Amino acid sequence: MTRRVVQWSAIDSDREKLQVITVFEEGISKQDVKREVPFSRWHGVLYKTERGKGYDFK
Repeated sequence: MTRRVVQWSAIDSDREKLQVITVFEEGISKQDVKREVPFSRWHGVLYKTERGKGYDFK
Protein backbone atom coordinates (compact mmCIF):
# COMPACT_ATOMS: atom_id res chain seq x y z
CA MET A 1 0.00 0.00 0.00
CA THR A 2 1.06 3.59 -0.55
CA ARG A 3 0.78 6.67 1.63
CA ARG A 4 0.16 10.13 0.19
CA VAL A 5 2.28 13.11 1.27
CA VAL A 6 1.45 16.79 0.69
CA GLN A 7 3.51 19.87 1.44
CA TRP A 8 2.61 23.56 1.59
CA SER A 9 3.60 26.81 3.31
CA ALA A 10 1.66 28.59 6.04
CA ILE A 11 2.09 31.57 8.37
CA ASP A 12 1.51 31.21 12.11
CA SER A 13 0.08 33.76 14.55
CA ASP A 14 3.56 35.30 15.08
CA ARG A 15 3.90 35.88 11.30
CA GLU A 16 6.56 33.20 11.00
CA LYS A 17 6.68 31.17 7.82
CA LEU A 18 6.02 27.45 8.32
CA GLN A 19 6.57 24.43 6.11
CA VAL A 20 3.63 22.03 6.60
CA ILE A 21 3.96 18.36 5.61
CA THR A 22 1.05 15.94 6.01
CA VAL A 23 1.36 12.16 5.63
CA PHE A 24 -1.99 10.44 5.03
CA GLU A 25 -3.01 6.92 5.99
CA GLU A 26 -2.52 4.01 3.61
CA GLY A 27 -5.02 3.53 0.84
CA ILE A 28 -6.30 7.10 0.45
CA SER A 29 -6.57 8.20 -3.18
CA LYS A 30 -4.97 11.28 -4.71
CA GLN A 31 -8.42 12.72 -5.40
CA ASP A 32 -9.37 12.42 -1.70
CA VAL A 33 -6.15 14.20 -0.71
CA LYS A 34 -6.83 16.99 -3.20
CA ARG A 35 -10.33 17.43 -1.77
CA GLU A 36 -8.96 17.66 1.76
CA VAL A 37 -5.98 19.92 0.93
CA PRO A 38 -6.95 21.73 -2.32
CA PHE A 39 -4.31 24.48 -2.05
CA SER A 40 -1.31 22.15 -1.94
CA ARG A 41 0.71 21.96 -5.13
CA TRP A 42 3.24 19.34 -4.08
CA HIS A 43 2.07 15.72 -3.82
CA GLY A 44 4.37 12.80 -3.12
CA VAL A 45 3.99 9.09 -2.48
CA LEU A 46 5.57 6.75 0.08
CA TYR A 47 5.85 3.10 -0.99
CA LYS A 48 6.36 0.21 1.41
CA THR A 49 9.84 -1.29 1.30
CA GLU A 50 10.37 -4.85 0.14
CA ARG A 51 10.56 -6.11 3.70
CA GLY A 52 7.46 -4.14 4.69
CA LYS A 53 9.03 -2.47 7.73
CA GLY A 54 9.46 1.02 6.29
CA TYR A 55 8.70 3.33 3.41
CA ASP A 56 10.60 4.66 0.39
CA PHE A 57 9.83 8.09 -0.99
CA LYS A 58 9.17 8.38 -4.72
